[in-house]
Amino acid sequence: MPTAKPVIRSGPPAPTFGGPWGWLERLGLAAVTLKLCLELYLNILLGRERLDLPAFATALRQSGLSILPALTLVAAAAGAILGRQATAVLDDFALPALLLLSISYAVVMELIPLLVGILVAGRAGVALAARQAMMVASGQMDGLLVSGVNPIKFTTGPALLAMLAMSFAFAVWGSLVALGTAYLWLLGASDLAPAELADALRRSLTAADLIEAVTKPMVFALVIAVIATVNGSRAGRDPEGIGDAATQTMIGAVTSILLIDLLYVLMPKW
Repeated sequence: MPTAKPVIRSGPPAPTFGGPWGWLERLGLAAVTLKLCLELYLNILLGRERLDLPAFATALRQSGLSILPALTLVAAAAGAILGRQATAVLDDFALPALLLLSISYAVVMELIPLLVGILVAGRAGVALAARQAMMVASGQMDGLLVSGVNPIKFTTGPALLAMLAMSFAFAVWGSLVALGTAYLWLLGASDLAPAELADALRRSLTAADLIEAVTKPMVFALVIAVIATVNGSRAGRDPEGIGDAATQTMIGAVTSILLIDLLYVLMPKW
């Protein structure tokens, strides 16, 4: 009596997190990712777990050194553009204080945080999503689970910490470069005294504004890391999912950054 041969199905596997409730599953994974990362950082502070220093150093290079030249160049260019436009306006109107207040606020509170968020998303966020997707496609994620290692703590934990640290540093550095370039242009091209520029900067930003300016990119980094983890985890076994995860991460990260920035704008100032 002939034995039945097993039926081998070809083609890509069914998509993960699909169906009408896929968005709810992705939201749940995002919450779990955030919870596990916070637990990891707390346990590190309490001495119960160790931070994967090689992975953390790699994440710092991905979200730090590779972005610094582009951030510096764009911030300097933006400062030069703002300084040039401010000089043209100052030639026609005697409103130096008001104009300088607007420039300082726009650069520190809006331009630099958005620039940092988009650069971190394009480099560190995409790299994290691609790594997650590659581990899923190659079976490394299953290997970590079998070995008793939490994949999210192993991959997202060090990457998120690096993204938070570098986003803070870049917010400070980018603001200094952009404002410094704009003010140097104004000093050389207008009749404004250095004391006027310094006084305008002092009056343009309060302590609360400065806190918001440096924490906003960190909020962006947190959202980027969660989006990258979700997209990388749902890539499935198909190698094409790696590219899809990177693309979806960039689209989702930029959209989220703009929406979060809009929420900051709409929130009442205390």
